[in-house]
Formats: sequence, C-alpha cells, structure tokens
Amino acid sequence: MNRNKRRLAAKQSKRQKQANPGSALPSAISLHQKGQLGEAEKIYRSILARQPDNPDALHFLGVLLHQTGQSDKAIASVNQALRINPSYLDACNNLGNIYKETGDMQKAAETYRKVIDMAPDHAGACNNLGVVLRNLGAYEESVRALLKAAELSPDNADVFQNLGNSYQEQDEYDKAAVAYQQAIAIKPHHKYAYESLWRMMLKTGQPDQAMDVLRRWIQADPENPIARHHFSACMGENIPDRASQAYIQDIFDKFAASFDTVLNRLDYRAPELVTQAVSVLFPDPRPALRMLDAGCGTGLCGPLLRPYARMLVGVDLSSGMLNKARGRNLYDDLVEADLVDYLSRYEAAFDVIVSADTLVYFGELGPFLQAAARALASAGCLVFTVEKSDENSGNGFKLNPHGRYAHTHEYIKTTLTAWGFDMRAADTVVLRKEAGQPVTGLLVTATLK
Repeated sequence: MNRNKRRLAAKQSKRQKQANPGSALPSAISLHQKGQLGEAEKIYRSILARQPDNPDALHFLGVLLHQTGQSDKAIASVNQALRINPSYLDACNNLGNIYKETGDMQKAAETYRKVIDMAPDHAGACNNLGVVLRNLGAYEESVRALLKAAELSPDNADVFQNLGNSYQEQDEYDKAAVAYQQAIAIKPHHKYAYESLWRMMLKTGQPDQAMDVLRRWIQADPENPIARHHFSACMGENIPDRASQAYIQDIFDKFAASFDTVLNRLDYRAPELVTQAVSVLFPDPRPALRMLDAGCGTGLCGPLLRPYARMLVGVDLSSGMLNKARGRNLYDDLVEADLVDYLSRYEAAFDVIVSADTLVYFGELGPFLQAAARALASAGCLVFTVEKSDENSGNGFKLNPHGRYAHTHEYIKTTLTAWGFDMRAADTVVLRKEAGQPVTGLLVTATLK
C-alpha cells in the first residue's frame, strides 16, 4: 500500500470510529491495560461525548479514575453504568473493589452481595466478599465466603491466600498454614502466600520455620526481590546498602490502591511531621519555595506542602503510587525515577527537599545526601524521617526483619556533616503503629552549610 493509500485508510478508520464510538472501546481498553492511562481516558471520554449512556465506557472510565486517585468520580461513573445496566456484573464487582480499596468496607460488602445475588456462582465476588468481611471483623463469615470461592474456583491460588489470612485472624494457624501451602501448590511462585506464611511463622515465635519458608521461597523463585531482601534481613548477612529498586516497585505497586486507607488505620504521621518541621523553618506559609517531595508515593504530603511551594515536584519509583498522586492535581511535575539518580541530574534546583518515610529503605545514606546536597540551592533545607535504632551495629544502621532500615542518631549526624549539612534537629517521634505498637523514628531537619 503506498503512502497516500495508507493516509486514506487511516482517515477512513478515524471516521469509522467517530461514526461508531463503540469501535474505539477495544483500543481504549488495550491502552488502559498497558498503563497508558492518559490516552485511554481521552478515548473513553470521546466515546461518552457521543454516547453518554455507554455503560462500558462509563465502567472502564470509572476504573481508570480510581487508579488515578479520583475515587469519588470513579464511584459516580460506575454507578451511572449500573443505572443504565443494573445487571452489569463486572461493573458491580469493580464498584465493590473501589469501595474496598478506599476503605468503605460496609459498602463494598453490600456491593459484592449484589453480585452474588445476581450470580451465586461468581467466584470473584465470593473471594472479594471474604476479604472485606475479614476487614470488618466478621471472620467466620469471611471463611465461609472464601470456602465457597475455593469450591467454585479450586485452582485460584489467591483464594487460598485470602483464606489463610482469615484463618490467621481467628488464631487458627494450622489451618492458615495449610491454606497458604495450598496456594503455593497451585502457584509455586505465589509471593504473597510465601510472604504471609513467613510472617505468620515469625509472629507465632517460630523463627526456624520462618527461615525455612524463606529458603523454599528463594529456591522456587531465586530472583524474587522480596524473598532475597527479607532473607538478608533475617540472616543478618550480606545486608544491602539499600533496598533494591525491584523490591520497592514490587511492594508499592501492589500497595498503591489501598495505601492511603491502610496508613490511615495505622495512625500514619510522617507527612504531618515533616510539614511541621517545614513550618518551623518557614513560619509564614507563602508559595515561594521550589520543593521536592522525595519518595512522594500517593502524594499524601502534597496538600500539606503546597501552601509553601511555587514549584512542587514529586519523584517515586512506583508507577502505581504516582498514578494516585496525579489524581490530587497538586504537583507541578511527577517523575518515575530512582531518588538518587533523579537528584544527581540537578544542581541547585530546589530550596527544600522533603522525604517522609522513604529513607527507611536506605541503609547507607551517603549517596542520597551527596545527591541532595548537589540538588539543593545555597542554604537549602532537607527534612526527612527515618526509623530510629538504639543499637550500635558498627555502621550506624540495621535492616530489621520487616524489611525497613533503622538508623542511629549519631549516624545521622555524622553522615549529614560529612556531606556538608548542619543538623538543626533530630527529634524522636512516633511515625505510625505496627501490630498495635508505636514505630519510633527520627524527624530530621538540616541545612546546607
């Protein structure tokens, strides 16, 4: 086909899509699945501009809006699809997922029950209902729902993983172990089943069995970053200077959908704490500063820092977290990059760098501080949190079994000084709760000399 004919064919295809918006939907869904959310959204909206009552476009647009942190709009869009087509099972199930991931477990349960009322053999809805009921504390009912899901879908490893979690909540650890092992038998690389089984062994005071789980996990999946990281932490050998990029992306891409909800339950205070430190440095909150939110995640610091910033940039390794941050519409730029690599590209570009609970995935802080010193303007400010260690391990930090690093006060001070910073404060704070216990950290403020 010559060039003119190709152009004519492209124009004809475009006219056909405009005449029949439904023909564009598969293209939008494909882009959506590939993570090209902006392009997918444009097509969904172009379809709806011509067919406002297209339930498929409304449904998939709603899913996309939730992925980008616009969950209220997502719920409205999917509900509109369901008003048009009340028997739209996938839309109803996904509405339940949105409610679940935004923390409205009661509405999620009601929605999944609607799916089951329409389709009693809907294994996905039974599985999802079991997860939500566990979050609501209805453990026995959760187990019943998950056993039903397992009956309907006996080859679904995720169902058995969730069943193990529900058994754990009832302290039925033997049954939980059997469920996790079943998940692994179905899917030998099921990282969440291995991780849950490993954590349960630690929780129940069985460190040898926990190490055995990690060994079997690494044997089954030698390159799994989570298994390798935790194996180093538990063995206390070959401790990496920082968590690998693969580990961070794996953990936080999975966590993105429910991140804000989960942290709220943990009384997470790091964004509030770093902003308090910024307010001490700059008592008059005027939008005058060039600020970097280093490890911005879903953008929890964004609304707190925005009053101080004439330019607010967020950088993070997790694309899933960044999609959520974009939905806040607070950042001038959001960049998917390694933190040290990103900082190393700039010189005197920022007045303030803030990092809330990101450096807990760094042991050796020298490379970060060196890059931060380069990226900060003269007399620039650095505010960050770390978890606190009172143990003198020789190098000033340790990798805990949960996978995060903790640092000593002396190490923080010495390393800041080595890279040209004056430490103005390093206050002991409570960052959040974990297993009902406070997690103690340091809130650090420093300025370039």
